[in-house]
Amino acid sequence: QGVEQAKNQANALFSQGSLEESIRWFSKAIWLLEARRVADAPRELHSTLHSNRAFAHIRLERWREAMEDCSAALALNSGNTKARYRRALAAHELGDSDLAARDVALVLQELPDPASNREARELQGRILKRLRQ
Repeated sequence: QGVEQAKNQANALFSQGSLEESIRWFSKAIWLLEARRVADAPRELHSTLHSNRAFAHIRLERWREAMEDCSAALALNSGNTKARYRRALAAHELGDSDLAARDVALVLQELPDPASNREARELQGRILKRLRQ
């Protein structure tokens, strides 16, 4: 329950543009899980918290922190497509085009519908352009 409350507070702050405060609340929720203060929390929730905190880091252009959170999210739930897309974006910004290309290709496999993968296709285009340079 405390984790869900912290997640909801973090999401509300993110929506209001209070990114630093949002990161603090996501961190509190993650701490509750990692310190085992909450029993039987699903791995998917833990993964989502890392992915959401990564999104706040991306908005602040903190690419390294975003990539670390995305990798943690994917270690908890390899099917977290948002975390994979966000890691591709962070990796691209950090100049790791190989990881970015692998991740965005997996995102496009998971989201084959053009209506739902526009951002991923655009990112793939930027990554491929950099790889050709």
